[in-house]
Amino acid sequence: MTALSDLVGWVLAAFYSLVPNYAFAIIMLGLTFMALVVPLTLKSTRSMLAMQRLQPKLKQLQQQHKNDRLALNQAMTELYKEEGVSPFGSCIPTLIPLPLFYVLYRVIDGLTHVTCTGTGAARACAAVPLYLNHKTAMYKALVHSAKPGTGATIHSLGLDLGASPWTVITKHFGAGQVFGALFLLLVMISANYYQQIQITNLNPMVRQSQQSNPQMRWMRFFPVVFGLICIRLPSGLVLYYAVSALFRVGQQWMMYRYDPQVKALVAKDAKDLEFIEAHFDDKAPTRQKALAPTGGDRPAGKGAAPLPVLRDRQAANRPTAKSQPRNPAGAQPGAQRNRNRRRRGR
Repeated sequence: MTALSDLVGWVLAAFYSLVPNYAFAIIMLGLTFMALVVPLTLKSTRSMLAMQRLQPKLKQLQQQHKNDRLALNQAMTELYKEEGVSPFGSCIPTLIPLPLFYVLYRVIDGLTHVTCTGTGAARACAAVPLYLNHKTAMYKALVHSAKPGTGATIHSLGLDLGASPWTVITKHFGAGQVFGALFLLLVMISANYYQQIQITNLNPMVRQSQQSNPQMRWMRFFPVVFGLICIRLPSGLVLYYAVSALFRVGQQWMMYRYDPQVKALVAKDAKDLEFIEAHFDDKAPTRQKALAPTGGDRPAGKGAAPLPVLRDRQAANRPTAKSQPRNPAGAQPGAQRNRNRRRRGR
């Protein structure tokens, strides 16, 4: 992690040397990283859409091999090879930012690092930013901004990017800094939330899944939970994630609008979904009418036949007006007369 932290610090210092502004360096770092992972994100989106089209086949395989786990895994692997889909292709862009999150936290927190020497009255503290070369302009600017005995301050856009929004609020930094820190946090939460809404509107399968599974709707509120976590993190990190979220919003719009493979997969998903919905809409009234219980048609007991089958059997066994024998008044069928004779004999 130290080598990766040094690399991120070097990139930050390089952008700062172009424009001596801490916010500009963090924004350019976020845009650079997001641009580098665009091919992976595009591949991930295509894999996700392809996996959605395979869901009916996967469910069919699960029913066929529900008692044989080994056969199920083998059948699924063969299906993935035939369709040219990787089940892990959509996970890579999601996993890559996780170590970077920790590295960025270390780098931004290390910019305000303080080293103390001596004890008692002879104790002296000085700002020593970590993960930066001592000859870079950024390192010199941070050391110059430090007050005696304290760490460096990362002031940009009227904010202290080294302090968390929670610290800004509780330490009475001033109305302007409090507003700026909360506004930056709100931008990050809103961008992430809009991204969730955007993917729901652009992807018909995701929209259908959320409608059929109410638990998936709660995923929309994950950005709010993430915002509550970030309230304790440095504002520089919040700025990075706000820029990344805004970039992803634009990236998703471009992919679903201009990428031919993504457009084709979305169109196929939309047609499949329309066919399924139309099929169920056509079958629903007939099935509901056939299954509607009437009067004495309700079966009793565990092993009773389905209602439509019972109705058919009753209709077949019910005598019609033509087939029913006409008995004179008071006459009894032969079976009934025999039963009556046996009763009298007893």
